[in-house]
Amino acid sequence: MEQLRRRMNVKLLAALLVTLLAFTTVACQPAFKYTKAPEDDMQYLLNMYDHEQMMSWIQDLTSEEYSGREACTEYEDLTGDYIIELLQSFGLEPWREAGFTDYRHAFDAHKTQPAENIIAVLPGKSSEKYLLIGAHYDHLGVTDGILYPGADDNAVGAGAVLELARIFSQSELTPDISIVFVLFSAEELGLVGSQALVKHLERQKLQEQVVLLNLDVIAGASGDTLVVYDSGYKGNKTWAKIAEQEAAASGVKARIDNRLAGGVDSMAFTMRNLPAITLVWGDLREEHPHIHQPTDTFENLNSEIVEAATKAAIRIAWVFANQ
Repeated sequence: MEQLRRRMNVKLLAALLVTLLAFTTVACQPAFKYTKAPEDDMQYLLNMYDHEQMMSWIQDLTSEEYSGREACTEYEDLTGDYIIELLQSFGLEPWREAGFTDYRHAFDAHKTQPAENIIAVLPGKSSEKYLLIGAHYDHLGVTDGILYPGADDNAVGAGAVLELARIFSQSELTPDISIVFVLFSAEELGLVGSQALVKHLERQKLQEQVVLLNLDVIAGASGDTLVVYDSGYKGNKTWAKIAEQEAAASGVKARIDNRLAGGVDSMAFTMRNLPAITLVWGDLREEHPHIHQPTDTFENLNSEIVEAATKAAIRIAWVFANQ
């Protein structure tokens, strides 16, 4: 009996030691730290957000005038003109440090005419690093006489990039690093525009100086979670964690997904070992029922989700630009 009692005491002591060791290990792990923006600055930027204005841009992009914004068509050119006019009205310039003399970055998309990314830069305190804030503006165009407006995919993402460009360029604050606003084309053809930009950056020896924050389908019909895709690349871990925490600070649920998000422009960067994450609203299948359908219209957008996702993107982008 005494021997049994001793064995039980030994087992109990061992269990207590394991529990104590586990607790000590967790307690001793350093908390994730990053440079937070002053909350006064953040509130100043968020107060500049103009939901009505941004929604008007999204409505324009989904209108019949731009006929679904298919890459390598006259409607892509018209859409590019519209976007450039807005960027110019914000006082933004072409990204000359990257060798661009114009806002248009033309590239071969293996169609009858080139496609064009639209790019503008906001100078920061330093040009040694660049935050790229991107979204694709192309969609499917018209098929068999049926218009595919592409509101959720991805007029909202493009509209959000334009709104961030307006806010950051018109604020009295200067980011630590320069911010480049990129409207990708030919995403629907297989990430051709983002791949073309990566190749251009490599030729300009700038690939080690960039990080991409990409916005794609951020306007789900339902749901309450912003998903941060880091594609499992270790170089994205810190950026993804910052995005998750800043989204939470904006009042939005957020989670990191490390699956290979093969259909988003950040993958063109990640495949070349360049840091890039994509923000997506919720589950693509369950919460985006209109993607690649004629029903992906402005009228079917959830305005509250558009606002929540864009405000989260404002927080995330400003913190990224000040690390």
